[in-house]
Amino acid sequence: MKFMKKRNYEGSLRKVWSDDKEVCFGVVGTVGDLLQEGILEYADYSPETWAFLPAPGVIQKPWFGKTRQDALANLPKM
Repeated sequence: MKFMKKRNYEGSLRKVWSDDKEVCFGVVGTVGDLLQEGILEYADYSPETWAFLPAPGVIQKPWFGKTRQDALANLPKM
């Protein structure tokens, strides 16, 4: 997996791509950053919790965890 961010962005949000950059799986980041960027409107999780939100068309469920790796644990290994 490859993690891509916007130029000069310092937060935790990253787009999650396959190694060959053919498939965008979704976005991963802390709940606090997802709320701050307006991707989430509301969350019952602490701002330090990591979340994975799938891209449209990707058959995957949103997933939460204590670390980025925990949030991505449900993705298929590439």
